[in-house]
Amino acid sequence: MGPSSGVASWPARIRQRVWRIAPADIDPVVLRHSRIYILPTARGVALMATLVIMLLTAMNYALSLGYAFVFIVGGLVAAALLATFRNLAGVAVSPVAAREAFAGSELAFTLSLASNARDRVGLSVAAQGGHAQMLDLPAAATRPVSVSITTRGRGRHTLGRVTLSTDFPLGLWRGWAYVHFPLAGVVYPAPEAGAPPLPPGMQGSDAHRSGHASDAELAGVRDYQPGDAHNRVAWKAVARGAGWYTKQFEGSGGQGALALDWAELPAGLDVETRLSRLCAWVLAAERETRPFSLRVPGTDIAFGQGASQRRTALSALALFPSASAR
Repeated sequence: MGPSSGVASWPARIRQRVWRIAPADIDPVVLRHSRIYILPTARGVALMATLVIMLLTAMNYALSLGYAFVFIVGGLVAAALLATFRNLAGVAVSPVAAREAFAGSELAFTLSLASNARDRVGLSVAAQGGHAQMLDLPAAATRPVSVSITTRGRGRHTLGRVTLSTDFPLGLWRGWAYVHFPLAGVVYPAPEAGAPPLPPGMQGSDAHRSGHASDAELAGVRDYQPGDAHNRVAWKAVARGAGWYTKQFEGSGGQGALALDWAELPAGLDVETRLSRLCAWVLAAERETRPFSLRVPGTDIAFGQGASQRRTALSALALFPSASAR
């Protein structure tokens, strides 16, 4: 490496240090002086401008009480600056997990925030383009926080840069810090609206018929998804206030296994429509507790059922190369 390459890297290093453009935070990050930035808010600028005018007035008319008021309030502004900094300093941020989503919905990521021996009040955590999450962090506590980004297309989506900020205690100063973890989640194709009925099973059963799981055994529950059959909802958990879940069964339910094949779709469908239709069929097969296989160019998934089979199939559809990349 010549000396010119070392010189050229300095601007990139400065941009990375100031803006955290690249996902270089591998380990948990503890916010220190080098990461925290503070500027006055609009309220703080207005207050400081008022104090300057009052100081000039007190000097012009030799108002002792005016001097006292300006210096007392000025000390309050300086103390608020220190309090804002201390509210962020020492907070430890760690990446936890990335969830799954369908194209066009919110993709959620989970971070963990930990405090030392100091209470944190009015912390804001937000991803780029996402909604800010507000929370208080008691002393010596660790809490998960969920941040989300809006997805428009399928594939692997990264969390990007996350901003932690606060204007505690008086809203006169805003302190913020950036963290950028290499955290990515998978976004599935959006299921086709009004997709055709499932193709006939390998036993020739009518797939459009309602599913009966009399010969299926309860295997567990998973998070409820829009479109799940109402007779699969774990209503007891809903009544207890534990959240919305969908029951999962093992067994074919008497409808036969499905072979979902890219090559069997109509020839006139484009790539994204094919993926959306297969996605809808995968979800329908899981709702009906039917084993299924999936074959798309470059991927052949054997017969199976349950949450792991659904996740494997949907991930294959999500990561299928786009038409422009092939």
